[in-house]
Amino acid sequence: MKCLKFKIETVYLANFRKPFSTITILSYPFPPYTTIRGLLANALGLGDLVSKRDDYNEELADLKISLKPLNKPEKFQDMVLMKKLKPPADAKKRKELIAKLRKNGFNISILTEKEKNFYEMLRTPESTSAPFIKELITPIECITFLLGDESKLTEIRKALSNPVRPLYIGSSDDFVIISNISQLLDIEEVKSQEIDSIVKIDGEIQPIDKKQIIGRIPYIFKVTNKKKRDYTRIDWIVAAPEPGGKVQLNNAISCYKIGEEYVTF
Repeated sequence: MKCLKFKIETVYLANFRKPFSTITILSYPFPPYTTIRGLLANALGLGDLVSKRDDYNEELADLKISLKPLNKPEKFQDMVLMKKLKPPADAKKRKELIAKLRKNGFNISILTEKEKNFYEMLRTPESTSAPFIKELITPIECITFLLGDESKLTEIRKALSNPVRPLYIGSSDDFVIISNISQLLDIEEVKSQEIDSIVKIDGEIQPIDKKQIIGRIPYIFKVTNKKKRDYTRIDWIVAAPEPGGKVQLNNAISCYKIGEEYVTF
């Protein structure tokens, strides 16, 4: 395997939502693994909004990801009005109606009176709105490491330089700058007690400085029922180094030496 390394910078304020936060939408200080996967999916043009929306979960499942924060963003909170659009609840009727329209060249006149009423409901989805407290962080910088098959990393490297879709990270209006894209790098498997990247921790592996523990962050989504778009989220508990520093662990762990950096995936 090889490693691909590049730098991520956000342009404006951002929010990397903690999935368990609701009324107050809290943010991680750097993009989680799942957010990086979404960024790469956009660059590669994976998935669509109809039949292949979640394909990137499978196509990038074997890709290993790690991050090295380069700065520590400031946090503050703002009140925002969130508006949610909700289609009529009967998903089966929606599919049947759309299939009928598609089959007849979207000719509305072929619909029954009842179907026309339902079609009007589809055109004007229900909406709800409520105020939320949203935690925003100042622009972040971090180094991303990708470990995987050489052909896949080559494809990703080209896509990051010339993405299929516009790149964003976090929300769809949070644009991102990708720079310092490396060539494919050789790696050396070693053991170290000092790690330059974020590191997964558990009951046996702990940082000496407990303040470096970030908490539980999303790692990947696993398919439970693809037809129903039912997924299970797998989380990791991680610790992160301070900018310019390392995570000092209580025990040496297996990691990869990439240049002069010790990185865990």
